[in-house]
Amino acid sequence: MLSIPAALLCLPFFRMTEQSMTAENGLTPPHQIIGRRMTVDGQEYAWSVMVPANVEPGGSAILFLHGYGECGTDGELNLAVGLPPAVQANPGRWPFVIVVPQKPVHQSEWEDHERAVLAMLDEAARDGLYDPDRLAITGLSQGGHGTIMLGGYHAERFRAAAPVCGYVDRRFSPGRELLGEFGAEVTDPSVIAAVDRLKGMPVWLFHGSDDSVIPAAESRALHAGLESLGAEVRYTEYPGVDHNSWDNAFGDPALAAWFADHLN
Repeated sequence: MLSIPAALLCLPFFRMTEQSMTAENGLTPPHQIIGRRMTVDGQEYAWSVMVPANVEPGGSAILFLHGYGECGTDGELNLAVGLPPAVQANPGRWPFVIVVPQKPVHQSEWEDHERAVLAMLDEAARDGLYDPDRLAITGLSQGGHGTIMLGGYHAERFRAAAPVCGYVDRRFSPGRELLGEFGAEVTDPSVIAAVDRLKGMPVWLFHGSDDSVIPAAESRALHAGLESLGAEVRYTEYPGVDHNSWDNAFGDPALAAWFADHLN
């Protein structure tokens, strides 16, 4: 069994996966999934902290931002797609605590919930769940956009960023109106601004070449801009893949190893 600090015993709820409760029979020890709630600016948020099997709280961590389809306040959908299932499937590959906010409003961007996300990170750090000096950020689709934006706005917090099928320009206005779909060019002011914010951070971008929701041009432009400044940047584009490039990205052991290189 994992050693859990006494502070965790006072959490609102504490649940485990259906894996074996002991390692005596040769099965993998259980994952810890710690669910929490908070209210920020009058909005209720659900969020979770995953502690994979054989990982001690208090070490390195990854902030994961989900996509449009996982929004809500149920505290469950945010764990259903992308990095959390990858960690559940291969806990030994991901030796990190995973902080997983849930964005409550579909028609909004992650930066509209910036105060809440930072409050979650601060609370988890205060409770000893992770070392705030060993934190990275990743996310898919809307969460890929959130990775680009929040990662850049708070570059001092993150050692590395991995946006998956993300985009630079907002899709929804602060007033929650659909702004439409946009392509991206390396000369766009918004791309230039994002590049400037991210240029000092290791970045690995992922996208499907045939993405029909978020054009691959978004990641190509950001990659080209960062590369032109000599930034530490990588780009992986999956030929023939539509919007779901996250199964490829989070299923690649090289990404987990890349995070480990920057967090340990």
